[in-house]
Amino acid sequence: MRIVQMGAVFLWVIFSNNLFAQTEKTTTSASLTEAHTIIGMQYFVVGTLAKECHTYLDKPDSFVKETQIAWLGRNAKFIDALTKYQATLFAEIESTYGKEKLEAEKLRYRDVVVAQGSAIVQQFFARGDKLAQCRKAAEGLASTYFDITPQFPLYAEALSLVQATSR
Repeated sequence: MRIVQMGAVFLWVIFSNNLFAQTEKTTTSASLTEAHTIIGMQYFVVGTLAKECHTYLDKPDSFVKETQIAWLGRNAKFIDALTKYQATLFAEIESTYGKEKLEAEKLRYRDVVVAQGSAIVQQFFARGDKLAQCRKAAEGLASTYFDITPQFPLYAEALSLVQATSR
């Protein structure tokens, strides 16, 4: 899984590889941009699993939104770090390259998150019967299984973004 996720951020990291300008509190870097992308992908995975499984498991329409809100609450420090870093990164891109390049980079970021998050979800469903996998997903979504915790394979990377944005 790590190889897939590392490859997922390749395009985005290449762009930011040479961005090291100091801003108010946060310095941008390739490794922090990677962490930013990892957190975004995990949120995408959570939302996509909830969307894919809610009708399959006969869950109410509110299931997706409630699942996302619960995940955001449990992972607030990572979402806060993502938001702060993204504001810094996007401001830096705009001031260095202009608004047009910023808009292109926002689209590229979205495309990377969607493509790689979708690949992770497809891998999850490829492990077995969709109903059985949706049951596992629902259990995991209701617990901390999909949260960014020390058990998360890329926890250290995600935590580095929290530390960098809280200085």
